[in-house]
Amino acid sequence: MTKSEQWQQHLNLWHASGLSQVAFCQQHNIAVHNFQYWRKRLSPKTELTKTKALIPITLTSSAPARLRLGSQVLIELSVEALPDLLVALNDRGLLYASA
Repeated sequence: MTKSEQWQQHLNLWHASGLSQVAFCQQHNIAVHNFQYWRKRLSPKTELTKTKALIPITLTSSAPARLRLGSQVLIELSVEALPDLLVALNDRGLLYASA
């Protein structure tokens, strides 16, 4: 089995696990930077990943935006900063929809 095939197996297991990249890597004794390298290298080059497109949202409030990540992380920031945060999370593979 080639190295690419081995890493593709890791990526398939990660997708099926529902775990964050960090949690998966800890469980499988994998260095996170290696995992991220192979994830990027083996990911399909679709138009969506090329443009870094996100689902459009409309912000109408001047109140702070709150973004909950899991059960223990709450990020509060200005509405103007929210798009940059979402792009950064998406670029690092930390933003995904749960089924």
